[in-house]
Amino acid sequence: MLLGESLEDYLETLLILEGTGKIRCVDVANCMSVSKPSVNKAMNVLKEKGYVLQESYGDIHLTDAGRELAKSVYHRHQTISNFLQDVLGVSAENADEDACHIEHVISDETFEKMENYRR
Repeated sequence: MLLGESLEDYLETLLILEGTGKIRCVDVANCMSVSKPSVNKAMNVLKEKGYVLQESYGDIHLTDAGRELAKSVYHRHQTISNFLQDVLGVSAENADEDACHIEHVISDETFEKMENYRR
């Protein structure tokens, strides 16, 4: 876990919202069910770490490094969610919720085994 669960979730959300066009703090807040001040605080941390660009209260943009990390987190999420559903028979809703937590703490070894699992 490079940034912690919360900040990685912000990056993942930014990646998803990036496909819809402009990313505003209010969009992130609505998507994540958090307050706009919480989004602003997280964006300031992500800016300091070089993962996002944002003018004062302007649109948010992932940097190349931010996009790569976000893609990695999202890939882990999708792989874990699919494994939980396809292999274990977990409902889509529970698999998605569980994957959101597991993706941040799973070891590389376990993730690779899950990713390469063949029935």
